[in-house]
Amino acid sequence: MSETIRIGLLGPFQVTADGVPRPVDGERRRAVLAVLALSAGRPVRSSALTAGIWGEDFTTARHRLHTAVNRLRQAIGPATIRTSSGGYTLDLPSDAVDVHRFRTLVAESKRTGGADELVLLDRALGLWRGEPLADVEAGSMAAAHVSTLVEEQLRAIERRADLMLDAGAHAELVAELDGLVHAHPVREFLWSRLMLALHRSGRQAEALGAYQRVRTLLADRLGIDPGQELQRVHHIVLEPVEAPSAAPAHAPGPVPAPRQLPSDIARFIGRTGRIADLDRLLTGDGPDLPSAAVAVISGPAGVGKTTLAVHWAHRVAARFPSGQLYLNLRGHRPGPPVAPDAALMTLLLSLGVPPERIPPDADGRSATLRTALADRRVLMLLDNARDADQVRPLLPGPGSLVLVTSRNRLRHLRRREDAHLIELDPFSPAESAALLDRVLGPAVIDPKTTSELTHLCGHLPLALAIAAERVRNTGIPPSALVEEARDRTARLDALDDGTADVRHAFSWSYQALPDPTAAMFRALGTAPGGDIGTAAAAALADTEPGQAVRLLESLVDQHLLRRPRPGRYELHDLLRAYAAELAAAAGDAEPLERLLDWYVATGRGARSHVQPTSVIPGLGPAPAAREPLRFADSVQALDWFETEHDNLIAAVAAAADAGLDGHCWRLVHMLWAHLHRCRAWPEIAALSEVGLAAARRAGDRYGEAEMLTMGASLRHLRRFDEALATQREALDLYRGLGSRSGRATVLNNLGMIFRSMGRHEEAIDHLRRCAAVDEEEGEPGDLAIALLNLAQAYIESERAAEAIEAAGRSYALLRELGHHRGQGRAMETIGHAHRQLGEYEAAADWLRRASEAFTDIGDRWYQSGSLTGLGRALRGLGREAEARAAFGRALALASDLGDPRAAEIRAELDGPPGEDGAVGSPVSDRR
Repeated sequence: MSETIRIGLLGPFQVTADGVPRPVDGERRRAVLAVLALSAGRPVRSSALTAGIWGEDFTTARHRLHTAVNRLRQAIGPATIRTSSGGYTLDLPSDAVDVHRFRTLVAESKRTGGADELVLLDRALGLWRGEPLADVEAGSMAAAHVSTLVEEQLRAIERRADLMLDAGAHAELVAELDGLVHAHPVREFLWSRLMLALHRSGRQAEALGAYQRVRTLLADRLGIDPGQELQRVHHIVLEPVEAPSAAPAHAPGPVPAPRQLPSDIARFIGRTGRIADLDRLLTGDGPDLPSAAVAVISGPAGVGKTTLAVHWAHRVAARFPSGQLYLNLRGHRPGPPVAPDAALMTLLLSLGVPPERIPPDADGRSATLRTALADRRVLMLLDNARDADQVRPLLPGPGSLVLVTSRNRLRHLRRREDAHLIELDPFSPAESAALLDRVLGPAVIDPKTTSELTHLCGHLPLALAIAAERVRNTGIPPSALVEEARDRTARLDALDDGTADVRHAFSWSYQALPDPTAAMFRALGTAPGGDIGTAAAAALADTEPGQAVRLLESLVDQHLLRRPRPGRYELHDLLRAYAAELAAAAGDAEPLERLLDWYVATGRGARSHVQPTSVIPGLGPAPAAREPLRFADSVQALDWFETEHDNLIAAVAAAADAGLDGHCWRLVHMLWAHLHRCRAWPEIAALSEVGLAAARRAGDRYGEAEMLTMGASLRHLRRFDEALATQREALDLYRGLGSRSGRATVLNNLGMIFRSMGRHEEAIDHLRRCAAVDEEEGEPGDLAIALLNLAQAYIESERAAEAIEAAGRSYALLRELGHHRGQGRAMETIGHAHRQLGEYEAAADWLRRASEAFTDIGDRWYQSGSLTGLGRALRGLGREAEARAAFGRALALASDLGDPRAAEIRAELDGPPGEDGAVGSPVSDRR
């Protein structure tokens, strides 16, 4: 029976299993789990986790993230955190997390009303144990939720206060509110309810005193007077005083200047940073405006460029007494864009230039515009520009400001006109939620549904507005809309309210693309994973890398693609869905197969560096792929695996879904060496099942045997019976195929499983049989691994002399092969064996050499283990200071990696251990 996991974020971080606390060490690991818990049941992108918690991009922090997730799985259960496409999902019901239980209870209270509302609010607020996320790293993305959670708590408290006042519980409310106003001194609502509670308790003087306190506090801290609600309650407490009526304002007289701006939005949402950027264009009064200032607001379709431009133009309209001009250039709309000569005619007529004085040609009209505006200060909003050539003739002379919106970056305007470029991104989650609240009103959608709906809309303002209108106008329940939008193939249909739709908005950007660029955009819609590199994109589009870069950068300029870091590109989720639709409609199946060919071919080369000891027959030749990457050494190969980690896992699923079964199991086989090195045992278990199903569908018995062989990794999840079953089934297949190397691999893996089970004699028997097969006709690398594993099994059986002989033979083979990590493992094993014999001087020498070897290749996991063994050997020699130094270095490495061996190393620093830990973690499976 599985354990019941509960996660508490509304106070000090807390994890329990069946009510028993489960400690989670490390602020960043707590931060990762907190972020996953806040999105329980929904995937969180790896790139967001690394940026939000480590402050680094995914390229540099991916290993830390994978390590943190693996440590969390060890702490709370391997099945609890599931690898999703491009990220991770906490596979727990939402009510396992107190934040979601709180939100559910609050939402239920709003629906229920009546006497039960107060009961439900009491239950909800009873979940709070203190400051939310109290011991999660302050700078992490999890900690960024604190203010939102506190706001939700305060709203619940305020609603509860009103309910208690309605119920006549005035006196008992006073003490509670008195503490809250001290904790939140500028929260006017709390002060107003405290005043009412005091007043209704017959404590009028104290209520008036409270008003004086908050009025002074607001003036001192914020420089403002009490708001309307506080003043209303003050009138209730005291005698209501008739406020003098304000003198009517006199409307300004008519100004003979154009006032063409579209209407502003009454409740504009967010964009404070971008408004500040625009405000900086106006550096002073009067003549201090920049000469011929041009600002370009660019961004993808539906991101809110026009809304921002119109809103800011209204904010600063008074700074332009000669008027405000507006012109829609129709750069990405049905029909041809507005030609410069037609645009100039419209602008000149708006400025009062008589038609007979307007020249017939564009150049003449442009000069006339500059003349007409020479002594005037005008704000000109040119909306929806197609390119710089459309805008340039419309620019006035000094003193005016031109604000341009475009889906194109218009970089030529920056080079020649020194334009100020502002790129507009989708909304933040808070801004997205605020937009839904503005359209629908508060409390129509519960927080969980709001969070998922805004995520499915990609935080794109147009998509959010359409979704809100569907809820408001059609009556579709928000939860039903979310369910509809979860299906990627139907998401764009869900974001269509009959009058506007996201697909239509995207289509005008796509239709403006040249054919090669359009083909690249469609191909990107077939690519699995979150992002793509230039070489992979070249394979996808069947073009040269240089041409691929030009096509990708063109899409970036059109805001159809993002470049989050050099050499990597990604599509917005809704644009990905649109591109995938286009690819499906065009019958573009080849790009995915070309990309998978490239991944297999490149991955084979990378694996040969990561695991150079193993030669595996039966895979067949690598597929013919356009320019697969080549690697000089294991460092480059590992870097590629780390960079493509999420994409390769997504590629396995994509291959299975597309029926490309041969690609599917070969991708899994290629990934094994990387995942084994990362100790990503749950991922290996899941992927091997997908690969096994694919090999069986393809009728490929060799592929089936290889996927079964990977089942040996189940031993690391302590699923020993399953691990043994997979190896025995694989052994039967290899016998039928006549593959002695396959049989040897299975014998090795059976030995390792028996080692993990503590059945040392059976382990030794199988490993000796494996070595015999490899020695007779196997590859030197396979024999080296078999001997190394046999040596470790000998140590566990206290047969140190035999261990030294086997590990020595392994070391000699590995030196000939140039396998540096293997050499380090062999030296470490020899050192452990000498220490078991009490030969501490020899042990220290071998373990020091092993540590240096691991340092040279940057393998900190094994370096930590060899340093621990070195410390024990030095302690055996009585060289305590050197031993403690070695333990200290080992502990620093283990702590940084989130290595569970850190506790054992820390114990060594506290004093001599009772028992030796001879070998460390055996990880030498094959395949």
